Amino acid sequence: MAEALAKSPPPPSPGQLAFVESPAYKWWVTWTMMLGAFLFALDTTIVNLAIPKIMTSLSADLNQIQWVLIVYMIGMAVVMPTVGWLSDLVGYKWLYTGSLALFTCSSALCGMAWSPHSLIVFRLLQGFGAGAIAPTSMAVIFRVFPPEQRGLALGINSLGWTFGPILGPMLGGYLTEMISWRMIFSINVPLGIIGVGMAVTIMAADLSDRRPRRLDLLGLGTMATWVVTLLLALSRGNIEGWNSQYILSLFGAAGSFLVLFLVVEIYVREPLIDLHLYRNPTYATATLVGGLLSFGLYSSGLLVTLFLQDFLEYTALQAATLMLPGVLLSGALSPLAGKLSDQLNPRLLLCFGFLTSAASTYWFALMDLRTEGATIVWAQVVRAGINFVFPPLHLLALRTLAREEVGAASGLLNITRQIAGMGGIALATVLLERWHYVHHLTGSEHLALSWGGVEPTQRALEGVLQSGGDAGGLLQIKVQAALSRYLTQESLAIAFQDTFIVVTLIFAAAAIASLCIPGGMGKKP
Repeated sequence: MAEALAKSPPPPSPGQLAFVESPAYKWWVTWTMMLGAFLFALDTTIVNLAIPKIMTSLSADLNQIQWVLIVYMIGMAVVMPTVGWLSDLVGYKWLYTGSLALFTCSSALCGMAWSPHSLIVFRLLQGFGAGAIAPTSMAVIFRVFPPEQRGLALGINSLGWTFGPILGPMLGGYLTEMISWRMIFSINVPLGIIGVGMAVTIMAADLSDRRPRRLDLLGLGTMATWVVTLLLALSRGNIEGWNSQYILSLFGAAGSFLVLFLVVEIYVREPLIDLHLYRNPTYATATLVGGLLSFGLYSSGLLVTLFLQDFLEYTALQAATLMLPGVLLSGALSPLAGKLSDQLNPRLLLCFGFLTSAASTYWFALMDLRTEGATIVWAQVVRAGINFVFPPLHLLALRTLAREEVGAASGLLNITRQIAGMGGIALATVLLERWHYVHHLTGSEHLALSWGGVEPTQRALEGVLQSGGDAGGLLQIKVQAALSRYLTQESLAIAFQDTFIVVTLIFAAAAIASLCIPGGMGKKP
């Protein structure tokens, strides 16, 4: 089977050859990759707001519904490290096409799920399909574009990366509220069919060097085990308790298998992942910056969604309206950021993008219940500056690597970002809940400082309610309910502010780290 897949593809027809050699070919490939990147990024966030409807429709409990989210990440984590080996085996064209086809078919199955268990299985298949899409798209762009145009191409491709996570919560909430939760999966099908058709007809079959090698099964097993156990710990920690035996065991297993994986990859003849990639200081530092990016991006995305819909009580459609200007600006900035990456020092663009993200999250840290919608819109507009990060980061990370290293390196970069993103979500959730609890406990002190004591506040509320006709026991119940609601809102507002400050510091650290990425003037693929 491997030998059959590894055979050289048939030569292209004269018409195909003329198209591949035309200047327009590489741009058609970029748009093809962008569509896959959009679907990949969209499904990392679109499901979250549909969870309550899915639970009701499929009679699922909280434990089952958590697995709907977790197995998607697990599926991607298992596939991403194998991208280098798979591309050597079947070539980038058929790896991308097959992955997108699997993603599309499994999306259709998810939309037809009849039970929690069937949805979990179909989401795992969807994760398998998504795992190779992002790293393959970056590797293909590096193959078809000359070095002086890669920044612009990555900027266009990052439109998918940008729109996906931003539109995910809004689109998921809208489709769930207005149509059905099944539409959040079914919407992938027509786009996926178009993407597969474009990949089959546009992409050339000789986009990789096709040097089949043995699969490092021991490396794959240990890699998959430590990544899966780590993702499980990060996903379940807030539910099971971070000090629980289950979570501590998962972290211990993740650490043990990580060490075992490193030992295997050092001594095996044909490793799954060439750890020598990290000897390249440009790639190693860019990977660190990419981890900080995902850590801040995923955590801030979760916080903004919770702040708008749970705290300020906007509907999904209202939140989408407030975020729309920022989304539109993101679309305009991505190609510009890519073009500038080809002309300016990419590190400066990275620093600028992280600083605008830090400014946006700090702005959110200043908001409360009295915040107007216009302020949120402008904060989202500033947040669009994150688009100046994606093209230069990928450009810096991969441009000093040899041609045959780009596929494996892009897969490794993406799995690092996925793990960091899960860590960001876990940290944001833990800090928000912890600080909400702490500030609620000290709520009486806040009242005493801001109102001159609880009793005057209580008497003022009693006077207002008495003027409306309330009296006796009902009056006291309403007073206590009003005070409790006030304490809850104020403590939650402060918890949001504190957590946004932490994310601001993460983006600031990423801005500093981005300036430390080495020059990267070595060999180019």
